[in-house]
Amino acid sequence: MSAFDQSETSDSEYPINPPLQDVSEDDEELLREIREKFRYFDDRWKESRDQRNIDLRYVCGDPWEAKDRRAREQAGRPCINHDEVGQYVNACVNSVRENKRGIKISPGGKNSNDQTAETRQNLIRAIEYRSNGPSVYLTAFQQMVEGSYGFFRIGREYVAPDDPDNDDQQITISAIGNPNSVLYDPDCKKPDWSDASAVFVLDPMLKADFKRQFPDAQITDFAPEHMLLAKDWIQDKSVLTAEYWKVVTTTIRKKAKGQRAIEKKTVMQYITNGVEILERNPQPGTHIPVIPMIGLERWVDDGGIAKRILFSLPRLARDPQMSLAYLNSQEMEEAGLTPKSPYKGYVGQFETDKEAWDSCTKIPHAYLQADVVIDGATGGVLPLPTRENFTPNFAAYEVAKDSCRRAIQAAMGITPLPTAAQRDNQKSGVALQEVKQQQEIGSFHFVDGYDRAVAYGGRVIDSWVASTYGGDTERTEALRKPDDSHDIVRLNTAEPYLDQHSGEMRHYPIDEDADHDVAVSTGPSVQTQQQAASDFLDLLIQNLQTLPVAPPQAAKLLALAIQMKELGPKGDEMADIISPPANQAQAGQQAAQQQAQMQQQGQLLQAMQGEMQKLQLEKAGHVVDNEYKMQLEKMREENALAIAEINTQAQNLSERMEFVSDLAHKYLDTGHEVATQAQDHANAQSLQQQAQAHAAGLQGSDQAHSAVLQQGAQAHATDQQASAQDATAQQAAQAQQAAQQQPQGAE
Repeated sequence: MSAFDQSETSDSEYPINPPLQDVSEDDEELLREIREKFRYFDDRWKESRDQRNIDLRYVCGDPWEAKDRRAREQAGRPCINHDEVGQYVNACVNSVRENKRGIKISPGGKNSNDQTAETRQNLIRAIEYRSNGPSVYLTAFQQMVEGSYGFFRIGREYVAPDDPDNDDQQITISAIGNPNSVLYDPDCKKPDWSDASAVFVLDPMLKADFKRQFPDAQITDFAPEHMLLAKDWIQDKSVLTAEYWKVVTTTIRKKAKGQRAIEKKTVMQYITNGVEILERNPQPGTHIPVIPMIGLERWVDDGGIAKRILFSLPRLARDPQMSLAYLNSQEMEEAGLTPKSPYKGYVGQFETDKEAWDSCTKIPHAYLQADVVIDGATGGVLPLPTRENFTPNFAAYEVAKDSCRRAIQAAMGITPLPTAAQRDNQKSGVALQEVKQQQEIGSFHFVDGYDRAVAYGGRVIDSWVASTYGGDTERTEALRKPDDSHDIVRLNTAEPYLDQHSGEMRHYPIDEDADHDVAVSTGPSVQTQQQAASDFLDLLIQNLQTLPVAPPQAAKLLALAIQMKELGPKGDEMADIISPPANQAQAGQQAAQQQAQMQQQGQLLQAMQGEMQKLQLEKAGHVVDNEYKMQLEKMREENALAIAEINTQAQNLSERMEFVSDLAHKYLDTGHEVATQAQDHANAQSLQQQAQAHAAGLQGSDQAHSAVLQQGAQAHATDQQASAQDATAQQAAQAQQAAQQQPQGAE
């Protein structure tokens, strides 16, 4: 229970509290709560706001109080300031700007795993990208550093506001430009203030603007009783409207081994002007989506009551900065006292050489002449004109100003004295980086507050994801990967679907009951990453020969190192020479393999042609009957059909290899029948083995098939020649037989 809830308040604090017309009793009770909490919150935040306003004067380079500046200007006295605070504020903010922060999601328990965490991480990364989240975080961080507190908010908007049929919403992250427009629960106890029970976001506007923005409001012409009832809200020409965020807690008691009370929290947003509830908007999650970013927080005793004080980075440097402004002004004022006329003398001493005396401060003269003037009282000659000597105390002022600068540095956590690493003989990159880190350590508590706020915002977004992107309705959403590439996916599909681009099965359900852990991811600056990568590559190249890798892998590593060095087109060309790209290397390997296969096929073809010629010679000496011709003609037809089938029916490499192998078997079997049993059988076995070896070499390329076809064609040509020779031999045999039979007939 907050301190406000413990105190007794009543409407007697207000001059009058009449019941408003057309306002229900529940609304009247809620409005009374809003008005009282607003006054309590505003009173508790008053001192922090006042201190913030002073801080911003110093950050903006004007530490002078208005009355002091006015008095000095009226007296004609200098009123200047040499800013020393701004550079350290900018250094603190820019150090975080160099190292971007982001929300990091990991599995946390129920219904969560690496895949669900990755999906939610990529979705939140897309939300941050679309909302320019890092810039929003940095805006709040700068507000915190400069004035001790800053805020940003989580919201929702329609994906297609102009499409009434599309009710899809998306989560947004937005900045709050004026931190003083937020009144946060002053009784928060957690370091990130996530236990806030109520928050105000104020928006003052003119009464005419209020009527245009809220045309359905019951109260638009505010009567005097309204102004008396809500004097903090309604003025003569303006109306204060506000978002009132409230965490509603309901206690549920469960009967277990002991009485256990469970608190169920819901969040409501009310839009109000102090006398009317203009809107009611239930919100998802259990936390108020207004995220505070708080600087250095300390609790001090104030009259026996613990009091929270928020510190900005320049808060303790204000006094030495003001002292520096006084010293600068005093130094300039004393410099203004320097005489404008360096020579002084008696009247009449400058008349004769007046032109030279008038220009002596601008033009060097060899000499100056003075007129003799007689003292009327004594009758003596008056002394010559003399030069007025004046030396301002600039040296003393510079020493005092340097002391103020060191006090400013100490107050802001900056190392004022030079370290050994800052000396001229130790200006290495590593030493300078250590100096920078030393300077950042002094303000790291602000960076820690930054991380707490971003993590709190991540928890709010994570609790909103299921209600915003989940459900039973499919929707298309862009996910952003760690390498800043996008992936368009379908969420909430009933079953896994086939992605047309990647060819993979995907499934992205948004589970409402999944529990995930939220943290903050921090990356080094781009410059730091580049320097670290360059140093590593230099070390890798120097020790490349000592690595336990083969020469091809070493060449690949060297080529990658050259590419990462970003040496330009020439460097890329060098890398390609050392290690050709995969497509070029693959093309070269394929060409070499094809060439080797062609050579092997040529050798095999020559060997088979020799065997076929040997068979021709052997067949010429044997008697061949007409059956061989029929078989030969049948073989020609089968070969012709085989060629057509190879070109039209074979669908893959394995089928082609099997078909060609069968063709070779048939050819060898036919040769076995028409040749002699001993010699022809041996030759047929040799041809069969060679044909099988030839078919085995066809696995890598279709060119092997054309070679087999060429071999078959050549075999057919050889068979035709053998057939012609056999026919000639048959005719000779028939002629011989006829010659042998003719004498028998004559007898």
